[in-house]
Amino acid sequence: MSVVADSHAIFWYLRGSDRLSSAAAEALRQAERTDGIVVSVATLVDLWYVTQTTQGLTVDDLAGLRATLDSSAKYVLEPIDVRVVDASTTIPRASLADPWDRFIVATAKALDLSLVTRDGPIQKAAIVPTIW
Repeated sequence: MSVVADSHAIFWYLRGSDRLSSAAAEALRQAERTDGIVVSVATLVDLWYVTQTTQGLTVDDLAGLRATLDSSAKYVLEPIDVRVVDASTTIPRASLADPWDRFIVATAKALDLSLVTRDGPIQKAAIVPTIW
């Protein structure tokens, strides 16, 4: 089993945060043990933006997350390729205006995977199956 992790989900998971729901944590653990956790490269930009706009994440936190993602086959950094771009253009802008969310959801759609997210607009849009 493999899943796509939204930005907050992978950050909290790698930090061992209790902010994940039990279903989200279990889905990520199972994916890590089997086929791997997919992380869109859009997540790296999304989290960099967070380092610039809030105090919830530092540049050092992001560097640590990136090092973990780069150093293990348990995590798959998925590029924004033509499949993802094509999937993103099928998402109504009124449903998801945030460009990073659109690329993350499009990654799950292109790969036909569930997305681990607590993001309300993503869940409400029901474009891909979500786990929380």
